[in-house]
Amino acid sequence: MEKNVENISMKADFSEIVKKTYDRAMRENEISLAQLIEELKADLKHLMSPY
Repeated sequence: MEKNVENISMKADFSEIVKKTYDRAMRENEISLAQLIEELKADLKHLMSPY
């Protein structure tokens, strides 16, 4: 049961990270796709680091 709670939490965190990146891409015209990808990768690495 504990593993299921962790998976749900991780999915929620993943969704928030992707949403944040999407929102930033829509808001900022000056940011490049490469910059967005690098920031997304860093956020995802941070998400996975406790596991």
